[in-house]
Amino acid sequence: MAKVGGGITVVDIGSYNIKAAIGEKVTDGFKILGYSTVKTNGFSSGQIIDAVGLKASIGEALGELQAQLVKKTFGGHLSITISENVFSLEAAKLEKSFGKPELIGNGQIQEIRSEISKGQDTIDAIPVRYTLDGNRKVINPLSMTTSKVAVDVVKVKMEQTQRNELINLFQGYPFESVTILHPGLVASEGTLNENEKNRGILCIDFGYSSIKLTAYGDGMPVDYKFLPFGTERMIKDIATIFKVSYPEAERLLFYHSNMDYERINENEMVEVVDFSKTKKNIKKRSISLAAYARGKELMSFSRRSFVEMLNNNPAFNPVGIVITGGGASIPGMSTLGATIFNSVARNGTYISSNNVMITGAEDIMGVPAYGPLFGAFVYAYRYGRIESVKVSSTSSSSNVAQPSVVEKTVEDKGESQSGNATFKKLWDFLKKLV
Repeated sequence: MAKVGGGITVVDIGSYNIKAAIGEKVTDGFKILGYSTVKTNGFSSGQIIDAVGLKASIGEALGELQAQLVKKTFGGHLSITISENVFSLEAAKLEKSFGKPELIGNGQIQEIRSEISKGQDTIDAIPVRYTLDGNRKVINPLSMTTSKVAVDVVKVKMEQTQRNELINLFQGYPFESVTILHPGLVASEGTLNENEKNRGILCIDFGYSSIKLTAYGDGMPVDYKFLPFGTERMIKDIATIFKVSYPEAERLLFYHSNMDYERINENEMVEVVDFSKTKKNIKKRSISLAAYARGKELMSFSRRSFVEMLNNNPAFNPVGIVITGGGASIPGMSTLGATIFNSVARNGTYISSNNVMITGAEDIMGVPAYGPLFGAFVYAYRYGRIESVKVSSTSSSSNVAQPSVVEKTVEDKGESQSGNATFKKLWDFLKKLV
């Protein structure tokens, strides 16, 4: 089998589902070759509670992904994002003098980014604005000449212990390098357009057991909040009130409720099966009212965090909110958001972002839950990647070795490996699938 050249495998770990995709580098972006979605085990409420169970779910997702590839196997680079409360954003500045005027190329930009990324808890750094020779402000200095550059940067930080724990979940797979991506940033990159980020916007990633709020202003992320609750609470309420199972409650929430409950006819009914296996009819408006009560509470909590963002960043003046993640698929959620935030609101999907650098998987591009998955590819296309760790290709044991830090900045180009080492890794991997 041939390895996918210039490819990136993305794994998005959520409390409800793990989503994985592999994209092949093409001239103007990435072509999605395959994607998979499996139920998450061992991860709940933003915490890894069973590493063995979670690793099994990751293996299932990667196995389904591999089955879709014809005469190819994934390998090379891995990008991971996880809905865990261990990420933060920090603004920073860096000045660099060249001694004499130089033409700025990708090498200098990646060198600056790598220098800023140094530090135990820093996993990435995004240059968002440049000042050349002390007075010339630009957003992209490529092919410009300067003797001194100052850079406004957003540093992405994650605790070292959690970082190692996450990387160890992928030991035994044939990945040569790994990037950990901030969940709020990939959700935003996958669903926001450039005009929104420049004018000011709040991206709300409404997940199963967490809500992540990422604020953008003047083209750069300015704040981030993690809230440890999500649609799971709405599902539990419906299950309790109408005495149905969680899967049945989930079906009622996503297919038979509406946060704008007044739009539902008072006499419209839906058939459900309760715990005693008895069929009964209940009003859709009653389901909607139960969902609305909890949804309003969750949105109100989100708005309080939004007010904190405004207090922390007086210059932040958003024009609206974009709601993405699984919760955005609940009918009427954007209407509820607009009411609670007293602002313009829309649902966020990859299609609505106006990005055009990804092809393939068109059937899920309009689904809000896949926004972060596409966002990881957008992120790689726009910023390149920081290869901060390498993964051991040997199976982990009870005494798991810590991943090695290499702090290497690269662009997304296919990198070759020696034939014997590659063959051994792929052979070991294929044996796991049999």
